[in-house]
Amino acid sequence: MTDHSRSPRPSDGPEGGASPADSVGGAVHPEGKTTRPGEQSAPAMDTHPTDDEARIAGVVVQTRADVGDASEERIADVLRQRFSDVGLDLGDDRIRALAAEVAAG
Repeated sequence: MTDHSRSPRPSDGPEGGASPADSVGGAVHPEGKTTRPGEQSAPAMDTHPTDDEARIAGVVVQTRADVGDASEERIADVLRQRFSDVGLDLGDDRIRALAAEVAAG
């Protein structure tokens, strides 16, 4: 009795390795993958809409963890960059207020 569930047999391909259909260990190969009705076949990212205030709060929390002990000017620079990265255009007054909040701990 043989156990074929342990490892794939090498294919006759030029590399001598397993074919995509023989994959084990959770690898997904689109060539042999068929989806069933209702099956999630793509990443489930951005499934919950996030408003701007939630994004701002998240950036502030992460900035506090990363550079909370830096000067207010450094914190403001980091906040400007991070808000730019997430596509938010906050005014300088708001960024300075948030930097002061982060610096205060």
